[in-house]
Formats: sequence, structure tokens, C-alpha cells
Amino acid sequence: MGMAGKRELAVKTPLSLGFLSNTSGLAWFELQGAAMLPGMLGCEWEMQTSSAESVKERAIVSVRGSLQELRAVTEGFQSLRLAAERNQDLCLRVWSETRDCFLYSPLAQFDWQVLPAHLLSTEGGSFRLELNWERENLFHGDEIALPISNTSASGITNGLTLYNHDDASLGHDNWFDVDLLAIGNLVQLPLRLELKNTTSPEPLADFWLGSMCLPGSGNLPNLVFEAENGVGGTVLTNAGASSGEYCRYDWSGSGWHSLASWTISSLDVTRVNGISLLPLLRFFGTPAEGNLKLRWQLLVDSFPVWLGPATDLESGQASLRMEPLLIPWGDLPLRSFAAGHQLVLQAFHIGTGAHRLQLDDFLLLPQQTFGAYHAIGALKYNASLIDDQMRQAVWSESGGLELSTHLRVGPGHHLQPGTMQRFYCFQREASGSVPITRTLMVKAWYRPAWRLP
Repeated sequence: MGMAGKRELAVKTPLSLGFLSNTSGLAWFELQGAAMLPGMLGCEWEMQTSSAESVKERAIVSVRGSLQELRAVTEGFQSLRLAAERNQDLCLRVWSETRDCFLYSPLAQFDWQVLPAHLLSTEGGSFRLELNWERENLFHGDEIALPISNTSASGITNGLTLYNHDDASLGHDNWFDVDLLAIGNLVQLPLRLELKNTTSPEPLADFWLGSMCLPGSGNLPNLVFEAENGVGGTVLTNAGASSGEYCRYDWSGSGWHSLASWTISSLDVTRVNGISLLPLLRFFGTPAEGNLKLRWQLLVDSFPVWLGPATDLESGQASLRMEPLLIPWGDLPLRSFAAGHQLVLQAFHIGTGAHRLQLDDFLLLPQQTFGAYHAIGALKYNASLIDDQMRQAVWSESGGLELSTHLRVGPGHHLQPGTMQRFYCFQREASGSVPITRTLMVKAWYRPAWRLP
């Protein structure tokens, strides 16, 4: 279809600009359609098609009317530009006859100007406005509830429970799955997530949410490691530990000491290729000793190939976020499976006496999609945090009122093309504890996407 054909199609299409945060149809500024401002004659949208992630376009709006009508139109566009500087969800909205719904494309930039050769008098006049924008090269439909699953239930859209650990007990999962084959997406689709604090009475403080996608057939890798399944330390039993057991490590002297090691299978190393993994450790209780540092070492065929940076234990915290790591080590073509790796946990203390650390488990949180939610307030019992990727907005709701309790660090979440996508979560309470019994209830929505025409 040539440019003239595209422009003719656009002229007949109801077209408007507005914000996703405004759900009322009255809040949209119509460029073409029955609800245009008085004096607006129509719009020529020079729609661009491309394989790039974004496109730059322009539209020409013709205006003729009284001075009051002309002023109202220009003030409307100026108000829209100023609002776009404050909000991140300015969108182009078009009506799709074939899909019988509105479609939305987020704008990254927006500006306008009056073109030369305009005609004005004391009673009125006419001119043309040039609108310029850069937009995402996709159009999104309305939200659809996303079925999510774990071992407690399948295909849930009204709220799925996540625990703060993952063991063999049915439903004790810190993850949820999305069946991507049922959606059939060929492009990334933005998500809106609602996470409700269902643990009383402790507020939810920092938490982390990350995901990875399985592009083809097979199983997702194991990313949750129980301390007692490693080599090293003394295994102890306690009902408050994940899987009912934890590990105690005792050593003496200053310098670095290897505490334990865990094996990552050849298949799992291959599947996490190129995915950043964020280690999140849960101690059994808050470490009593200060001035401790931890780091990771990677071994391949029992030979050390990588040594990670040291991370200081946080005072009063029963968990530790370490620096991300990449597995496998090195740049492999992966024409066959990668070799298995050994992950070694090492500890350092400057003191020469006896030292002790008790570890329950750890999660290697995948970061294909990722958000670290840092508490600036308290997400209380029955309050919810909402993360809307399309709007690039994060806020909380409690008792029917909106507030800010967390800041998200990271790009946020979307559905990727593939067969299965798993989201993992690690939660920390305001007191610094990370009990395995802590729960969140998760709901999710996605927006389908198409390239037009």
C-alpha cells in the first residue's frame, strides 16, 4: 500500500490523542471523528510502516472558524503537549473496524506547530497545524485477564497465591507460569501486575520480581537451591526452614573460606545462557556476627573460572542481595550442551576467631524481565501494588485510596514470544525478616499487539 493509500485509510479512521490513565472517552483529543473541536475540519495522518521498534510520523490538522474556535484548538494542543511532559502514557488511539475496538500506540515524543500561509481576520480565519511524534511501532488492544498457574492451581485470573519459598509441598511456590502457546504472541506484550500483601500483620518492604522465557520445548531450569542440597556445612532440622532443613557453616580465622558448593546441571547451564541471574539469599535467622562478606566462585570441571565481587551482609537483615552473575562462563556457540558448573559460596571475616553463618536457601532470580521494588513506605495487609508496563507507572492502593509505597528499579515486565514464561518473587518484611510463610496474591493482565495496517 502506497503512502496515498495509507493517508486515505487514516482520514476515514477515528483518530485521537490522549492518556491511558484517563479512562473516560471524553478525555481524548479527537483529530478525526465526530467529537472534534468546533473549527477542526479533519486530519491527514502520514502513517509509516517499518520493521524498526519505533517510527516517526506527522499529521496535518486543518482548522477554519472563529477566532474563539481557533484559539480553543491551539490551546488544546498546547495543553496536550504540557501534559505529555508530566505523564509517560500519551498515546495515539485509532478505531479498528476489523477488530471492533480501539487500538493504542504509546508516543515517545510529541510536538506541534502552525504551518505558514495561514489566513486570519478580526472575525476568524483558517490555518493548518503540523503534529510530529515518535511512537512505538505497535498498536495495542484493551487489557485481557492473563491466566497464571503454579502447583496450587492452573489458569487462574482472580488471584494466585505466591509463597516466599519453593519446596516440595504442593502450592508452596515463589513463582507463577504463563502458557505463552495459548496466547500465541509473536512480539513482546506489556503486562499489568497487581500484587496484594496477604500476610498479616507485617507490611511488605523490598521485594524482587523477575522472569525468564522458555523459547522452545523442554523444562525450565532449577533456579531455587536449598542449602542442605549443597556440599558442605552441617544440616539441621527446623519447621521454619524451607523444606524443613537449613545448613550451618562454622569456620575460624581471617581471610576467605569456601562454605559450600552446588552443582548446576549441563542442561540448566545451557538454558540460562545469556540471562542475568540475581542471587537472593535467605539466612536462617538474622546473622549475629557483623563484618561478614560473601562472594561467589564458579568452577567448570573443578577449575575456577570466575570470582564474583564481595557483598557485605546488611545489618538486621535475614537476607542478602548479591551482584548478578552470568552462566555459562564465557562465550559459547552452544552447538551442543554446555558443561555443568559448580557454584561455590565463600565467606570473609577480618577477625581470627570462630565464625558462623546459617543459610536456608537461595534464588537465582532471572532478569529477562525484572523489577526491584524498593520500599519508601509500607504495603500493609490487604494493600496492593500495581505495576503497569504500558503506562510505565507503579503505585499502590489501600482501602480504595492510591499512594506510593515502592519505587521500581528495572525495566518492568512483559510477555515474551516462546512456549512458557516463569516469574519468580522474593519478599522481605519491614522488620528485615524473610519468613517462608509470607504470601502475596497475584493478578495479571496483558494487551495484545499488532502492526498496522
